Parts: sequence; C-alpha cells; structure tokens
Amino acid sequence: MRLFVLGTLALALIPGSGSAQSARNLSTSAFAAPVSPAPAAQEKKGPTIESAAIGVRAAPMKLDAAAPRRRTSSGIGHAGALMVVGGGAMVAGSFMDGDPGTFFIVGGAVVLLYGLYQLVQ
Repeated sequence: MRLFVLGTLALALIPGSGSAQSARNLSTSAFAAPVSPAPAAQEKKGPTIESAAIGVRAAPMKLDAAAPRRRTSSGIGHAGALMVVGGGAMVAGSFMDGDPGTFFIVGGAVVLLYGLYQLVQ
C-alpha cells in the first residue's frame, strides 16, 4: 500500500517538473506572423457576437448555387441501423434473466434478420 501511495505521489509530481507545456522553451520567431495594422474604419469596438463564441469555429465558406449538393447520410442506411439495433437488443437480452431476456433475444433476432433482408434487397 505504501509503495502504491509513493508511486502515485511521484507520478503526480513529475509533470510539474517537466517543461513540455511551459511557454519559456518556445521561440517566438518560429510562431511569429507578420502583423499588419488593421484600418481604423474596419475596427469594431465593443462586444460582438463573434467574440462571444467559445471554442473552435469553422471557417466561413462560400456556397456556390450552381454546384450540385451532395447527399449527406451516416452511411449505414436504414437496413444497417435495423441490424445494429437488433444485435444490441440480442446482447442486452443475453444479460437479462428469465422471460424478458428471451423476449429481447428473440425480438432482436427478428429485427436483425429484417434489417438483413432489407439490405439484401
């Protein structure tokens, strides 16, 4: 028990002595970007909706009305979803005891087989 406590304490103190995440080892010349002063007319003053957003935001994209739209889907389709749900019901039923477990296993098998039938069609 003492060895475990001492090992945990040692692992907790190691990151504090490391310098992998410290800012003092970074050279500013590698990350420096040319800074051009913004024109005074375009400078926004005060709080804005853009500055209120927290986190990563996608870059704005220009949409071309003439370009054909791609179909967006999850990729597995309705038949694949039926098979996944049926398999999940069978697994959940295998953990249950008695009649409810049997109901889930048989019902899941029916849903899985119907999904397989839909996929083959």
